Amino acid sequence: MPRGLIFYKIVNMIDRIKRLEALFLEELGTIISKMVSSGNFKGFITLTGVKISKDLTSARVRYSVFGSDKERRQAAETLSVLRAEIGSLLRRRLHLKRIPSFTFEYDDTPERASKVESIFAVIEKEKKTDD
Repeated sequence: MPRGLIFYKIVNMIDRIKRLEALFLEELGTIISKMVSSGNFKGFITLTGVKISKDLTSARVRYSVFGSDKERRQAAETLSVLRAEIGSLLRRRLHLKRIPSFTFEYDDTPERASKVESIFAVIEKEKKTDD
């Protein structure tokens, strides 16, 4: 197989995975927002990303929860319990040959960013008082 054709197939596959990740992020966001409005979740859940494996058999969904530690734990438990239901809803909504199995991972990036911002605010306040 010519080198250019191999490169084209690899680039095409990577592009397809990126499109599927965006599609799943959008669809999962819709499904979970409906579940939030029906009272299945406490707190405010945000999906931060979807990462699909190269063989399209599994996907990691990253999420954050704006709320207390208890609400975070409840969200993790609820997502774990509803994982099969979410998968079946996706199968009905999307007409794809294969729907990956999903695992949900808590994303603490927003919390860490908030801590960094508060540190910068303290530094900025100290600079102003030193002047």
